[in-house]
Amino acid sequence: MLSAAFIGYGTYLNAKSNSYIETMLASRAVSLSGIKVLYRDLYPVLYLDNIGLRARMQADAIAHTDGLIEELYVAQGQEVKQGELLGRIVNKDVPLSVSRAETDVAKAEAAYLQTMSAVERNRRLAAEDAVSVSELEMSVSQMEASKAELDAARIAKQQREQQRSDQMVTAPLSGAVIVVYQQPGNFVAVGTPVVMIADFSKMNFTAMVDDRKVKNIVPLEGKFSLLTDLTNLTETAFDSAVKSSFSEDTAFDVEISSVLPPFRENVPVRTMTFEIDNSLGVMEFGMYTDIVIRKETPKRALAVPLAVVFDRDGDPWVHARDADSHLAVRGIRLGVHDGEYVEVTEGLEEGDVVITSRIEGLEPGMRVDVNLREGLL
Repeated sequence: MLSAAFIGYGTYLNAKSNSYIETMLASRAVSLSGIKVLYRDLYPVLYLDNIGLRARMQADAIAHTDGLIEELYVAQGQEVKQGELLGRIVNKDVPLSVSRAETDVAKAEAAYLQTMSAVERNRRLAAEDAVSVSELEMSVSQMEASKAELDAARIAKQQREQQRSDQMVTAPLSGAVIVVYQQPGNFVAVGTPVVMIADFSKMNFTAMVDDRKVKNIVPLEGKFSLLTDLTNLTETAFDSAVKSSFSEDTAFDVEISSVLPPFRENVPVRTMTFEIDNSLGVMEFGMYTDIVIRKETPKRALAVPLAVVFDRDGDPWVHARDADSHLAVRGIRLGVHDGEYVEVTEGLEEGDVVITSRIEGLEPGMRVDVNLREGLL
């Protein structure tokens, strides 16, 4: 009987000890970090891996006559104004043809003056019945013919003088010289490019963008900015005469000029064209990487850090603290994001707490003690 009593008492103590341990474990909370779900101003962004930046306006200054390039007055990278003289082409036949045209005009003017005098004389004589009407009419016809020859000679002279002007190569627009195709002494034919000019005050680029990324910044109206850094310029189209620089915080005004196909068509990729205000003249003509297009009109939205969202079977989820301070898993629906925070349209409410610390080895239902933080880790 005594042995049985000891055994029973031992069993009682063991059971009580196990119950106590379980109670202690149940009351023990795991310490985690978290953040409250709050309304924030989100500035939606579009990330582009690389772009080819080009001038919106560029044109070649071409040769308007055949000949040898005698002089060039500009160098690569130099700023020029529309109509400015860039170079001179020599065509030895032009001065001779102009001289001949001037001689032809002088002869035609003399012939016209003679026929005019003949007409005036015959009119006086016809009034005195000294010459016949037919003779007067013939002199008038000769005067009209000589006038037509004079007009033709003058037109020919203008054409020859234009050829002399065509020896001057001028800038088709204001901008920077980005290519010098020719050198003094080169022979060029009519239409040959001599110099390329580009206006860098307005620049643009076209990019193929995933439709899901495009929809992060819709609607496309409103102000946008391009953010990048000069170190992201990987390849220049030409060597600038003056090297510009800007910080990583420099933002350039951007307009989205076109999106194709239109949004009524459901496609995986769209072609977007962006127009950039480069009036400061600091952006280069070439290839950039790591581009951010940021919408400058904020959206007030319930948001959580992007870093706390994880994927499960293609759907977004977060770890959260429930009302009883237990670890829970919540399925959510997402809206726009700004690269750090993302809008939550379903699954969470303002004031809820999501877990930001690592939770490997923890299971839903475990009691948690959350240390709230104000911002991102």
